[in-house]
Amino acid sequence: MIATHDVLVIGAGPAGLYTALRLAEEGFDAVVLEEDDEIGTPTHCTGIVSAETNGFYKIPDGAVLNRPPSCLLISPSGLIAELTDPDEQITVLDRASFDRALAASVKEAGGKILTGSRVENVRTSHKFVEAVLARGELLRAKALVLACGVTFRFHALLHARLPPSSLHTAQIELAGSPANKLEVYVGRTLAPEGFAWLVPIRRGEAARLKIGVLLRGDARAHLQKFLSRPSISSRLREEADEPIRRLLPIAPVTKSYADRVVAVGDAAGLTKPVTGGGIFYSLKSAQLASETLVEALLANDLSAARLSQYEFRWREHLMPEIRTGRWFRELLAGLGDEEWDRLIAALASAEVQSVIKREARFNWHRSVILHVLKQPGIKSILLRSFFR
Repeated sequence: MIATHDVLVIGAGPAGLYTALRLAEEGFDAVVLEEDDEIGTPTHCTGIVSAETNGFYKIPDGAVLNRPPSCLLISPSGLIAELTDPDEQITVLDRASFDRALAASVKEAGGKILTGSRVENVRTSHKFVEAVLARGELLRAKALVLACGVTFRFHALLHARLPPSSLHTAQIELAGSPANKLEVYVGRTLAPEGFAWLVPIRRGEAARLKIGVLLRGDARAHLQKFLSRPSISSRLREEADEPIRRLLPIAPVTKSYADRVVAVGDAAGLTKPVTGGGIFYSLKSAQLASETLVEALLANDLSAARLSQYEFRWREHLMPEIRTGRWFRELLAGLGDEEWDRLIAALASAEVQSVIKREARFNWHRSVILHVLKQPGIKSILLRSFFR
């Protein structure tokens, strides 16, 4: 006879692991299914978070690669606007270490993690869900959490359309000259509808650089061009290998729940539209999904009507941010290189810097966007982009 677990979670990233952790801490039988043989590999994420992450899960000291004091926004002609850390303790994570710490906590709480367990098929019925693994094993549970990132292999279960907008990323980590500040490079030629970044870290005594691009188009080709810039290549201490590439949703799926199923994190299309950051939204959606699942399991009601409460909750918390972020991203996407130069110069002004320092929060962009847009110089630049 097949045992019936409480919840199966497909995917052992932060969203899936944190959902499982919260369920296990409440005494439920949660099983995480991860297709890779090791937790945390391959790494698809730059891993920049703020201290607010500790409200979900305490960042282990061993997972910290850097705590940069500020971020430099660099225009096509080299103008710079510096954004200082507003006491949020910005941290660059070693994502593999962070994920493994989360996995260890899941096990300590009584949850199970099965690595090397690719799910080939999922079936739902009015009594349970079943997952068929590549090795032929069948697992059964009362509910299923899709935390499998942007593969979207099982989203037919949700009867939902995929995220309406996605961008491409490519990133690589290389030995490089020591540095401390984050660097973000903008420009239509450099990264259409996106940006490039350089994140300094240290692994032991070794200085290294995480370098990547987020854009619409061929991310690998644009990353290669960025790496070949003399100002970048002169800082590298090794040749670049093949980068890690992935698709990044910048809008939610149209529906994140169904009978006995919910989707969290990237699988629900939940990322910050302006920066593409996903860790905070992954943990927040996992928190809200686990709360909803606990209530539904206790009531023995895993219907779509009951689980719709999860979507109501994340939309209440995150949708105002997502809507404003998407609108702002559309304004930025229309800027030419000369307009980017003028925008960065405006952001560097004392007046705008004062607004940013007062309103900016790392995970919550809506307030600072709305306040910055009230600044006359910035408003005129972006409105021309909007009506182009």
